[in-house]
Parts: sequence; C-alpha cells; structure tokens
Amino acid sequence: MKRLFILLLVALSLGACQSTESRVESVAETFLNVYYTGDYAAAADFCTPAFAAQVLSAEQDIQALPDEARQKIKEALSRTSFQIVSVDVDEDAASAIVRYELSVPDAEKPVPKALKLQLEGRTALIDGIQ
Repeated sequence: MKRLFILLLVALSLGACQSTESRVESVAETFLNVYYTGDYAAAADFCTPAFAAQVLSAEQDIQALPDEARQKIKEALSRTSFQIVSVDVDEDAASAIVRYELSVPDAEKPVPKALKLQLEGRTALIDGIQ
C-alpha cells in the first residue's frame, strides 16, 4: 500500500507543470526515501532496468544474511538521513546528477554521494549511485 501511494504521489508530481530540475529532484528524493528505508522493491521502480537489477540483487544479498545482521542493517537505516545538495541537469545528454549528503550512524560528518539519472521525455530514472 505504501509503495502504491508513493508511486501515485510521484506520478502526480511528474504530471504537473514542473521544470526538468524539479522533476529530477522529486524522483531523486522519492527514490532516496524508499531506498534508505530498505524498501528496495519500491526503489527499483524508479530505476533503469539495469540499475533496478542491482538494487534488487542488493535486497537478495541482505535477505541472505543472518537475522541479527539484517536487524542491524534495519536499525542503521532507520537512523540514516540525506540532504540533497544540488541538481545538475544536462538536457542535451538526457542526463542529470543529483548530489546529496548521507548522514549515517556513528559517522563524524555526512558522506557526499550522487545519483546518476537518465532523462526520457518527462521521466527521470535512477541509473546509478556514486
């Protein structure tokens, strides 16, 4: 149900008259929200087919871990947050980079990260995490 609600919310926001930068940021933020809560199936819905396969593979790897390790990952994810820093759109190359800072438990300072996105018409799909 949560997954359906998130997808509906993104679809509605993408359908509105938004700039490409706003659409890219919206997709990135929604992806990051579900990815960093451990909902990899929902996160894969925002990805290119190749990257979706990687996301789902990571989920399978986590599911193969012992219960105690999975619980530690779940706890760490619940204390992980992110802040989008910049959105750079290259419409000629049909791509975008969304830079963000990831705050993880026990880290002294946020970790700089970036999402690569492919632009396809009015749609943006996550193509990788740097």
